[in-house]
Amino acid sequence: MTERRLNYIDNIRIFLTAVVILNHLSITYGAPGGWYYNEFEVSQLKLIPMATLVLFAAGNQAYSMGLFFLLSGFFSAKSISNNGVQSYLPQRLIRLGIPILLYVYLISPILRITFRNITYNIPMNLGEILNIYMQINFGYELGPMWFIMLLLIFSFILPFLIKSIRRFSSQLRIPGRYGFLLAAVFIGLLTFLIRIYLPIGYVFQPLNLQLPHVIQYIFMFFAGVFVYLVNWHERVQSISVKFWLPFTIGLIIIMPILFILVGGASGNVNSALGGVTWQSLAFSIWEQVYCLSMSATIISLFYNYLNKNTELSRELAASSYATYIFHPLVLVIFTALFQNFRMQPLAKFALLAAPTIILCFFAASLLRRLPGLKTIL
Repeated sequence: MTERRLNYIDNIRIFLTAVVILNHLSITYGAPGGWYYNEFEVSQLKLIPMATLVLFAAGNQAYSMGLFFLLSGFFSAKSISNNGVQSYLPQRLIRLGIPILLYVYLISPILRITFRNITYNIPMNLGEILNIYMQINFGYELGPMWFIMLLLIFSFILPFLIKSIRRFSSQLRIPGRYGFLLAAVFIGLLTFLIRIYLPIGYVFQPLNLQLPHVIQYIFMFFAGVFVYLVNWHERVQSISVKFWLPFTIGLIIIMPILFILVGGASGNVNSALGGVTWQSLAFSIWEQVYCLSMSATIISLFYNYLNKNTELSRELAASSYATYIFHPLVLVIFTALFQNFRMQPLAKFALLAAPTIILCFFAASLLRRLPGLKTIL
């Protein structure tokens, strides 16, 4: 595949990074989820703002990180094929391990110190800095770097499996769209079983891993490895947007109906989060089918219509990894500065969405050029 034909993947990375930023911004203004700064809680919102933000966050959560893992698996397999296993692991340790340590021991403390100063007028003196560092909990400080941590774990596992995957992939026939959908339903069933014991919201704190979603992440990462090894990416043009786009729109239409059926209108969706309930089963299957369908739709649309670059898109793509790492610092400080700007939460989210994305990418573009960061970001 030529570099020109990979432009669409770079553009998908830009898009997914923006989605992550918007997701965390929506949590700031009332969507459910763990985040550093919650200006509004979901219980404070009226029905329409609450439903809009909840559906927006849940819809993004259902596919965005899964698609990130698919792309990561693809490029991990490509790296091993091009450079060999011996150089692969040191590269992963530098590319993934150093940013994790950077985030835990520098970015996160700076975020907390600055946020406390802006929000609570706590002075930024040496005593306060020492206090922050004495309270560091590695897993808790990871924040959104759980993605990089899980990717690092997968990266250590992959070299031991790559030979077996190659042998298996050589015998694998490319399934049709209905084969993919059956696989998604199967992943949904496995997810449902895990959520009987580990409902949505459970976090394996030592590494800040969201285990209720981990089946999807494992499947998508190793699907990305298969995509590279059997050259499925050469057949990406065969992904029919005429099928997947209407199918995805149908799933999006189903989502608010499902939200109402599981009790969303009353503000209580606990039955859909886990346990032995039909609500959890329905949501788990919808989520995985939507992840597959949305991923196929995005890949097809970007391949056919956004498979080109400009000077701006090249810069955004080059900065997307740094943006993911630095965006919590930028987003939390930026939104905290607007805490006294009184508006309805949904309106505030809409007003700050574009400026937040622009500021996060701009700051990351500058920061990744600092000495010492150029080689890892």
